[in-house]
Amino acid sequence: MNKKILSRALIVLAAGTALTACVTVPESRPVAATPPPPPVEPTKVYFYPLQGQGEAQQDRDRYECFNWAVRQTGFDPSRHSAPEEQRATVVPARSPGQSIGAAAAVGAVIGAIAARPGNSAEGAVVGAMAGTVLGSAAAAAEQSRSQQVSRYRETRSDRRFEQQAGEFRRAMSACLEGRGYSVK
Repeated sequence: MNKKILSRALIVLAAGTALTACVTVPESRPVAATPPPPPVEPTKVYFYPLQGQGEAQQDRDRYECFNWAVRQTGFDPSRHSAPEEQRATVVPARSPGQSIGAAAAVGAVIGAIAARPGNSAEGAVVGAMAGTVLGSAAAAAEQSRSQQVSRYRETRSDRRFEQQAGEFRRAMSACLEGRGYSVK
């Protein structure tokens, strides 16, 4: 009798393993092998003196226009190297394998408890299979949601940073043009 239960349990376990292999977790984003190019300075303003201003006058005008642009826009590029949302944040998360393993273990316990008397091994195997399938689906959904949130935050913060940097450039350009410079 025990051999019969054990052989059924092994068959069910093998079938569960085969089904688990069919469930795939979405791949994470590939990591770039080469370093990214240096960041473009979105607040850089190029200007040329039209009224023969010397180096000292250009430095003074640039400094005063920088301060004026910061006061006008509330944006200081020297303090905003990267949007706050893009700064690294470490958030502990379970790996897909941990989620699947935990779900399989819970399923095995529930299956063993719910099985008819004398069939707890088969119930545990069936419960583990069901837990594995459900855990795989939950892990895939969690990873997909995490990627969606990450893409949304990057897009949103890029737009806000670019808008602030553009306002700063316009303010800086207006000030320098008012002081007799050609600005690009």
